[in-house]
Amino acid sequence: MFLKHVELFGFKSFADRTKIDFADGISALLGPNGCGKSNVVDSIKWVLGEQSYKTLRASKMEDVIFNGTQDRKALNIAEVTLTISNDEGILDLDMPEVAIKRRLYRSGESEYFINNTPVKLKELRELFFDTGVGKSAYSIMEQGKIDQILSNKPEERRYIFEEAAGITKYKIKGSEAERKLQRTNDNIKQVESIISEVKRSHDNLKIQSDKTIEYRKAKDNIFYLELDIQLLRLQKFLEEKNSKELQLEKISKLRTDLKDKIMKLSENLQSNQGLVSKLENDLIQSQKELYGIDLEKNNIEAQKKYLQEEQTDLLRRLRQQDLKIQEYNDKYLEINNEITAKNEQEKSYKARIDEIQKNILSYQESINQSLQSIELNKNKINDGEKSIVKFEDDLVENENRLRTITDNIVAKLEDELNQSGYTRDLKQNKQEDVIKSIQSLRLKLKSSIEKFWDQVRFNNISNQNVEEFVGTLREQINLFDQIYDSFNAYIAIEPSLIDDFLSPESIFHRKKDLDNLIFQIKDTINQLRTNNKSLAEQNVILSERILKNRSTLEELKVNQAKIITQSNSLKEIRVNLERDSEETLEALNESKKIKGTEQTKYESINNKIEELNKKQQKAYEDEKKLKDLLLTLEKKISQQNSELEGREKELNDCNIELAKNQSKYDQISMSLTQNATEIRNLNDNFRERYSRDLDDFTSRLINEIKDMPNQLKERLANEKNHLKSLGQVNLMAPEEFIEVKERYDFLNSQINDLINAQEDLKRITSEIHKESTQMFLRTYKEIKKNFHHMFRQLFGGGRGELKLTDEDNPLESGIEMYCQPPGKKLESIDLLSGGERSLTAVGLLFATYLVKPSPFCILDEIDAALDESNVGRFVNMLMEFGQTSQFIVITHNKKTVAGAKTLLGVTMEESGVSKTIAIRIEGAEVS
Repeated sequence: MFLKHVELFGFKSFADRTKIDFADGISALLGPNGCGKSNVVDSIKWVLGEQSYKTLRASKMEDVIFNGTQDRKALNIAEVTLTISNDEGILDLDMPEVAIKRRLYRSGESEYFINNTPVKLKELRELFFDTGVGKSAYSIMEQGKIDQILSNKPEERRYIFEEAAGITKYKIKGSEAERKLQRTNDNIKQVESIISEVKRSHDNLKIQSDKTIEYRKAKDNIFYLELDIQLLRLQKFLEEKNSKELQLEKISKLRTDLKDKIMKLSENLQSNQGLVSKLENDLIQSQKELYGIDLEKNNIEAQKKYLQEEQTDLLRRLRQQDLKIQEYNDKYLEINNEITAKNEQEKSYKARIDEIQKNILSYQESINQSLQSIELNKNKINDGEKSIVKFEDDLVENENRLRTITDNIVAKLEDELNQSGYTRDLKQNKQEDVIKSIQSLRLKLKSSIEKFWDQVRFNNISNQNVEEFVGTLREQINLFDQIYDSFNAYIAIEPSLIDDFLSPESIFHRKKDLDNLIFQIKDTINQLRTNNKSLAEQNVILSERILKNRSTLEELKVNQAKIITQSNSLKEIRVNLERDSEETLEALNESKKIKGTEQTKYESINNKIEELNKKQQKAYEDEKKLKDLLLTLEKKISQQNSELEGREKELNDCNIELAKNQSKYDQISMSLTQNATEIRNLNDNFRERYSRDLDDFTSRLINEIKDMPNQLKERLANEKNHLKSLGQVNLMAPEEFIEVKERYDFLNSQINDLINAQEDLKRITSEIHKESTQMFLRTYKEIKKNFHHMFRQLFGGGRGELKLTDEDNPLESGIEMYCQPPGKKLESIDLLSGGERSLTAVGLLFATYLVKPSPFCILDEIDAALDESNVGRFVNMLMEFGQTSQFIVITHNKKTVAGAKTLLGVTMEESGVSKTIAIRIEGAEVS
């Protein structure tokens, strides 16, 4: 991953669309003051999400838009696109190249894009979490950032360590988890508030339900007491009926006896009184019939009156039933229309609840799988940590052995050198003697050979010449012997300890073997730590996924609870409507039934009245005929009586007695008719009041009625007083209580789920805190060790230390820096000079890079306060790190420029408008 190019349009002084390509390694951004170099850095910070206009050196955010010059108009938009190579997949996007774009309008509207896809600022920031890249990460180092690193506030330094440790996003996720935990607490309070309201309804309906049950029991008691009283009345009427029927039977027998007696008297007088007897018989029969007709007339009149009264009452009740039927019918239609609407709405709620339930099961399954993966990774991490501890123990042991061997090598080397008398000056002198002798010998040999060769070539050779040449050679051989002696003396001063050190059994080879073994152990430890770190990161990702899924699950459950509550409320309304519909339909059918019954009664009474009218008319006609007949018979009898007065006296007495008996018979008959009417009225009244037949309960007379009527009436009065004392009663309270109880129990189960989710959030937050602490401490220790080495390398010695201000709470602790440049005491960072402070900040930056390098880094004139020697160390280290990371350096220092592979120039050919040029330097070296 590295920065490929940045494209600016309308940002500050870059009025024209400008594309700046960056190469790998070190690129130097050059230009005079005020040309817009720092605007390039500002643009990169801005596109990475910087929201502080002061950090961008502006008075308001709209100031980053090109404001125009004397020759150019102002623009209404600023746009910066940052293109990053993502071949290694460091960014969590499956794309080889990622383009980040930010656009700002003068209206204040701001837009963010990733590969031309609109995104939120949060998504853009999350993309760079824990990569070292960001508006406030250590990928951008400038003078202000150095001041922040070296600030007197240790808390302001820790962001570098957090970014290197890779816990920035986990801290944010932890904060988000805490916010979700707070929302869960709020939801619990909300549900508790609902439960409190439902509980009040629950408790109130419980009281009402108990009261209604007591009311219903009292009503039942009243019904059975009144039933028993009516049954006793019925029993009394039936007993009276039986008694009168017995009397009627007795009188009927007596009357029959009298008739027989009269018949006998008539037979005795038949011979003498045939005609009188016949007339008397006719008279008696006519009187009887007349009396019967009179009784029948009275009875018919009484029946007509009773039937007419009942008919009037039926007409009134029929009109009332017609009104009720119309009212119930309208109400029934209205309720059914409303029920249909509620059913459709309830189906919609049910579909939504089923869909949410499926999602809940899916998320729950995902959470369970993630928890299993986390547990498996933890076991692997524990195994890895145990292995690391073992290897670290081996490492310490071997490093101790290495230090012992190294000390032995140094001691032996010093001892050998002291024994050999070897010095550097002696070796130098001997070496110079050998070189001078060899050069002198070479020149003399060359001169003698050339002189002899010339003589041979020109045939000017003689014995003397040969002897001279041979003599010269002998002298030079003697000189060669001297050179040989000098060389042996040179060789002799070299100590033999090198051969001893290089032998296979030497201490040097043992040191080399230990070095290889220590390297292998360190490599194994690093691999184990890398693996553990990867597993820990997987666990954090899984925990984050669990947290996100639990949050979604919680929201789904809350939504489900809300919809279920709404559905239950709707169901409650629908059930009430259905109950009202059933009650209305039942009342409608009952009214129709009552109307039908009343109509039948009315028609029956009408028919009875018509029959009674006919009977009454016939009775009047029969009465007139009998009266006429009686007058005729009385006249005839009167004529005959004068002759038969004596005998007829007895017969007359019998007739008088018969008439008395007949009168009693008729009275008892009328009483029986009245008794039957009473029984019928009693049954009708009971049926009308309770819609049940009294005859259905006659078995209670034998088995269940133990009390006397007065006792029953007293108990009835007590029950009615008890019923009255109950006051107003909600007759539907028991049914409503059952529904509210179901809702109350459901809400209690929901709050239990929320409490479980709360505990899970607390556990996950604790795990994130624990993992973040471990990652932070591990990174802090590595940076601390690296900082000490970097400090010594940059300062040529000395000591640099880091210390947590609160070791018990590392995630909130500040980080103190203590520095001891060579020749000084260990002191706080704020006592250093400007150059020392800058060099210390550079040391901390590179110490961080050793732990987690940023893919690219922008350095804005951080070498400004360094002297020549420190700049040299800085550049050498920069070139070393430039092999693995990309550096873009804004500088005015020649040595820093000399270390760059690419030069990027920023200039202002047109006043107020920046433009760029680029030069690539191949094979550049920095001395």
